[in-house]
Amino acid sequence: MALDEDKAWVLWPEYFDISRSRAEGRKVGKDIAVASPTVEMLVIAVKHLGLQYKAEPEKAYPGAWHQKKGRVLVERSLPKTLLLEKVGQHLKRMPPVHQTHQHQQHHRS
Repeated sequence: MALDEDKAWVLWPEYFDISRSRAEGRKVGKDIAVASPTVEMLVIAVKHLGLQYKAEPEKAYPGAWHQKKGRVLVERSLPKTLLLEKVGQHLKRMPPVHQTHQHQQHHRS
């Protein structure tokens, strides 16, 4: 079954950014938030969950429209709160070296 982009959940890196407050767009608790999350990191987490997705690296979070950090569209097979929790838990388990490497790659481009 193909991903229905019109009905897909949208995941922005900002949802998982520990430096953001809830008012600034963070959607997960600080216990599963990470520093400088990237679309690439979200893709790894979504792949790990075995879900269909589409990465859109050219998109900008509406609250930070001038920064194009991208987003990931994900199939709606889970409630969004559960999806956010599972992705956040996977991001938190990523080795800090991997998180730093992904962050550096993102800023070079």
